[in-house]
Amino acid sequence: MIRFLTICMLAVLIISCSEQKKKSSFDPYDPKAIELNNKAVRLMHQNKNDSAILVFDQAIEADKTYYMPHSNKVTIYVGQREYQKALQESELSIEKRPDLAEGWTMTGMLHEKLGDSITAAKYYQKSIDLFDERISDPKMKEKIVPNEMSKALSLILLGKEKEGKDILTKLKEDNPKNLVIEEFLKINRKEFINQYFL
Repeated sequence: MIRFLTICMLAVLIISCSEQKKKSSFDPYDPKAIELNNKAVRLMHQNKNDSAILVFDQAIEADKTYYMPHSNKVTIYVGQREYQKALQESELSIEKRPDLAEGWTMTGMLHEKLGDSITAAKYYQKSIDLFDERISDPKMKEKIVPNEMSKALSLILLGKEKEGKDILTKLKEDNPKNLVIEEFLKINRKEFINQYFL
């Protein structure tokens, strides 16, 4: 069940990330860096993580402003239980893309996993503030559900479970067929953190 929740959370984060990227009318990143990042993602899917990391590094070298290779390296390092390396990459990702709310959530989770719950709380709060900006943006209205779900998750991680569950309950009332919301309603903060980093 927790693995399902993790997959659901990642799906929400990916949807939110991709929608954030679509906000701009042009892609500001070097096409070569994007091509290399995509190649590395394919390597990841083939479980060739060492090769993928090398190609992600090439993508970073091709465009030092491009955040996606760092985010993708986080995924690899979390899978390898190399949480300090994952944290470093996650920090670089939000340094390059400070409006990426999902990045702040992930970085908070990594701080918490490494025992720094005070810093984690600051990162969760920053993600909530960024999700609030998206939610109030009329241009993002069609993506309000994933942003509300992500905000609710950040609230739960911050320890504001009632507030997060209230948002999820309202979302469930408005979207009764959405099974992901139903699963998010079952999230227990501590268990989720522990299981996410198995």
